[in-house]
Amino acid sequence: MVISENILLENGGEIIKYQSSDFLFKKNSFAEYYLQIKKGNVKISVTNFGKEFLCGLPYEGVCIAEAYMFINEKYPFNARAISDCEIIRLKKTKFHTLIKKHPSLLIDIYSHTAERAHYNNLMLPMLGILSPLEKIVILLDYIKNIYTFGDKKNFIIPYTRQQLASLIGLRLETVVRTIKKMERLKLLTILEGKIHY
Repeated sequence: MVISENILLENGGEIIKYQSSDFLFKKNSFAEYYLQIKKGNVKISVTNFGKEFLCGLPYEGVCIAEAYMFINEKYPFNARAISDCEIIRLKKTKFHTLIKKHPSLLIDIYSHTAERAHYNNLMLPMLGILSPLEKIVILLDYIKNIYTFGDKKNFIIPYTRQQLASLIGLRLETVVRTIKKMERLKLLTILEGKIHY
């Protein structure tokens, strides 16, 4: 957890349940709450010219779009549940009061924000220059590292091939073809349709 669940709840937080496909917030709305995933998965995405681009797939224990707690700007993307979720939310004003009361929490928030900035720095330059195989290796390495802290040798990737494609700007067919090639090269294995990396 970025911020302890108990701290959030003790300071006015509440647990809200969302069903798969429910919006947590929509593009062009202002941030009203600090949001942290207690259970489930969310996608952060934007749709341009009818095509969806995934900006991120936050998972249990992390906060969502926390930078918008510190600025008065509209969200440039949507946040939508991709599974049944429980989200801890804390009103923006109460969040500011909490941070003033416990300034050390800013380190945890900044660390999470820096991790996402690192992801953006890793992914954005490669979108136009690397081969599909190189893009997928960088993405899978990153996903494995955030879920396992680099400890596991054989990790099951928790995303669909479509989600992987959307995260790196490739067509689904390209990702499927490249993953099969990676399997032939023994860079990963596929068991029961799941990518083991």
